[in-house]
Amino acid sequence: MIARKTWVLFVAAIVALGVVVIIVALDVYDFPRYSIIRAAALLGYLSVFATSMSSLYMRKLSQFFGRPFIKIHHIVAVTGLLLLAVHAFFNAWYSETLAVFIPRFESLHVFLVHGGRAALLLLGLGALAALLRTRLGRNWRIIHWLNYLAFFIATFHAFSLGTDFRYLIVRIVAVFMVCLLVFSFVMQRVQLRRRLKKTATQ
Repeated sequence: MIARKTWVLFVAAIVALGVVVIIVALDVYDFPRYSIIRAAALLGYLSVFATSMSSLYMRKLSQFFGRPFIKIHHIVAVTGLLLLAVHAFFNAWYSETLAVFIPRFESLHVFLVHGGRAALLLLGLGALAALLRTRLGRNWRIIHWLNYLAFFIATFHAFSLGTDFRYLIVRIVAVFMVCLLVFSFVMQRVQLRRRLKKTATQ
């Protein structure tokens, strides 16, 4: 049963890779350097979304696959972080400056437009919090929520500067993912409060 259901992950990964290749291929410019920047950004963005969503449904995913999902969750999270790091490093090479790693604070708008810089730092902190979760106790979850903030900031950045986000279908999918993540997060908090309230009244 485990083997039959594991293939779902491989299919999802292949589909995501195929879609990204098609999108990047629509506008081949300065291949392969700029293509790597775009592909790494898109795949990293999808990985952050998958990481954020899976953290909300860890128990259900474990039941579906028949084994703890936490290892796969961590693999996807690390993969997304590495892909976005590749995106940043190649962008620094392309721009011939390391300033692309430093967040900008001239204004809120400028900060969000170049939010990929801050998002990468937030994802790094979120990953570090996961590694130190035994030492941080329950507080590690609050720090881990930085992944959600990073995703929203990265979305604004992608809409502002992302080459591939000029395509309407890409924008629609991104908005759908943001709405789905917000809805799922809110529903999780509402259900948790209901359970706590029910337990308190018993």
